[in-house]
Amino acid sequence: MSRMRIAVSLLLLALPLSAQQGNRQGHDNMSPVVPAEEIPPAPVLEAPQALRSYAAANGFKLETVAAEPIVEKPVCLDFDSSGRLWVCEMNGYMPDIDGKLESVPRGSIVVLEDSNRDGTLDRRTIFHEKILLPRAIAVFEDGILFLDEHRLCWTPREGVKPRGETKVIDAKFAAGGNVEHKPNGLLRNLDNWLYLAKSDKRIRRDGDGWKIESTAFRGQWGIARDDWGRLYHNNNSTFLFGDLLVPNLLQGNPGVRMKYRDFTQLGSNRVWPIRVNPGINRAYMDRRNGYSEQTLDPQTHKLISATAAAGMAIYRGTNFPASWRGTAFVTEPSVNLVKAIRIDQKDGQTTGTHVFPDSEVLASTDERARPVNVYNAPDGSLLVLDMYHGIIQHKTFMTSYLREQTLARKLDQPGYGHGRIYRLRSTSGKLEPAVDLTTLEPLPLVKMLMHENAWHREMAQRLMVDRKDAAVVPFLVKLTAAGPARARAHAIWTLEGMGMLEAAHLVSAIRGGDVDLQASALWAATRLPAAELTKLTPVLIQANVDPANLPYHARVLAATGDAKAFAVIKDLLDKHPKAPFLRQAVVSGLDHHEKDFIAAAMKDSKDKELLGWLEQAAAEAGAKPSGPALSGAELAAYGRGKVLYHGEAACFGCHGADGAGLPNLGPPLAESEWVTGKPEILIRILLHGMSGPVEVAGELYTPPTDMPGLSFNPAMTDTRIADIATYIRNEWGNKAPAVSDAFVAKERAATKERSGRPWKAEELK
Repeated sequence: MSRMRIAVSLLLLALPLSAQQGNRQGHDNMSPVVPAEEIPPAPVLEAPQALRSYAAANGFKLETVAAEPIVEKPVCLDFDSSGRLWVCEMNGYMPDIDGKLESVPRGSIVVLEDSNRDGTLDRRTIFHEKILLPRAIAVFEDGILFLDEHRLCWTPREGVKPRGETKVIDAKFAAGGNVEHKPNGLLRNLDNWLYLAKSDKRIRRDGDGWKIESTAFRGQWGIARDDWGRLYHNNNSTFLFGDLLVPNLLQGNPGVRMKYRDFTQLGSNRVWPIRVNPGINRAYMDRRNGYSEQTLDPQTHKLISATAAAGMAIYRGTNFPASWRGTAFVTEPSVNLVKAIRIDQKDGQTTGTHVFPDSEVLASTDERARPVNVYNAPDGSLLVLDMYHGIIQHKTFMTSYLREQTLARKLDQPGYGHGRIYRLRSTSGKLEPAVDLTTLEPLPLVKMLMHENAWHREMAQRLMVDRKDAAVVPFLVKLTAAGPARARAHAIWTLEGMGMLEAAHLVSAIRGGDVDLQASALWAATRLPAAELTKLTPVLIQANVDPANLPYHARVLAATGDAKAFAVIKDLLDKHPKAPFLRQAVVSGLDHHEKDFIAAAMKDSKDKELLGWLEQAAAEAGAKPSGPALSGAELAAYGRGKVLYHGEAACFGCHGADGAGLPNLGPPLAESEWVTGKPEILIRILLHGMSGPVEVAGELYTPPTDMPGLSFNPAMTDTRIADIATYIRNEWGNKAPAVSDAFVAKERAATKERSGRPWKAEELK
């Protein structure tokens, strides 16, 4: 063992247990598997050197757009309609090996400009400073919406300067969890709502206020959209999931809980880094160390599969060759690369494949290179945000092994002062000239909706929705009936965002032959006021809808409450009994019309599941949620358990805020026999963890890693574990007796020989 390794090992022995809270029970052998002589040093590289450390795929070039001191620790951005970048700088993230100073608010929101139009950002204006770990921003014409470590905030603006005081919209919007498990994104979608990752909420401006309502829980860090409003997300070990439907199409009926999976994994999680990867968590997991899993390739010592997938974008610009449009670009900062995944949609199926079978579109040999997000740029290229920070793993998950790796190469220093933004462009394509949309008159602004570069289309829609200038309405109405399909969709949704959408604006698109435009128009129809929806009903009844759009058609037909529409729905159900999401869409649209539909169309139906959904919704229509059937001390335990689940225990990180489970992470807890069954089984799982596969409600789940137990964490007392158990046994429709701390203590004593070794399902039956 080298002197450095001995010194670091001695240092570890002197450290407090809290510094190594990422250690797992049963992971005692953390011997390095990468020979020391194969690990290159990791010095801090100046921006020109760091740029040279990146290898871009053939046909592409990487260029520096900004570097320190212009930008520091960039994690996300948004543009304004003049093309300026508004960047969240997460200064203060893990500034030292223990994260001791992380609670000091050092973050900033800055505005970056290219003042001389030479392609490099050269002007920096600080809009906000001393923010605690800012993580999301959405720019409006008169202000910015942003998220810090805990709060959702709004600051009015005049140009690039604040105008008035910051207003806290929700002080606990991002409460609970650690920095790696917090809401982020604030992605403005086609439908004028802002969507987030690691959240089950969406946000929309409503006059001088804000609407916040439920949506599906999506992702972990980073969220993206395509031209038609479908969302894409991921988690740390899965590069990309794609939604198969637009948001909230199946969530229109709060009175019923239906099971469906309206997203799919796109592409594998294989990675091809260009340097050895000893400095990642669990890199010691190797058969030679007694583990059944291999984190690193035993020959190359490089990571095999994603472990820290982060921000992403669906490329929709004009600089790359046309074949690249619709391709996903996803960052993986722990191994210094960006992945390209081609998305294909054919015959109702959405699939993803890696563009390069054994390499990446962008990868670096610099261990400090941390690409964490990517964005479609005004010039048609992609912008890559590189946090450039030695430590990428949060203290919550810092293991003894990773600590040693970090200190050995001084990755903990410096804690501040670096960050880069790059431009990834095609060497064969042209860059779009800069344009300031704020200077355009109404007609030229509407024409921007026809631009090939999605940035121009989306920014024009944003600007018109924010301004609500009636002068653009006649031009928008004309565009809804004729023009490129994407432009027509933007025109429809711009009118919707302005509060000016009418039934007549949708007729041509619904009757037309473009499948994506038809779906978008049917989706927009769900937003019509009741009087306008009534006007559209005859068109909906007679529409010849593409089979791929049956859920959209059924959803809006059901919302009409019309008897003739119900007859059409019954015909659709009879003719397409296996059509994906059709039945759920019917229930979603029938909110408060369930009894009428049952009487009109379900008298002779043998579809017990559909009938059950409808009867449940009808019974609960208008009823307030009953909450847990607990009182007194048990109700107080439920409340404490809820805070722990969504906060310190971070259970929601794998099982979802709604208890529905998360793909490739954790199975559902809602309606799970493992949760509501024998309490001793649940407590044993909470104490010592569990290994997959596991069957829940008749469906087999195979999480890629073990669920860690709570028994090793001294902060998780018997009372706190009992509180978590009581909460999950009485949430999301679960109904089961509360659990006491005495019961947990008894099970802890009875299973103490387990020592945190995860259970297998067969051991608990």
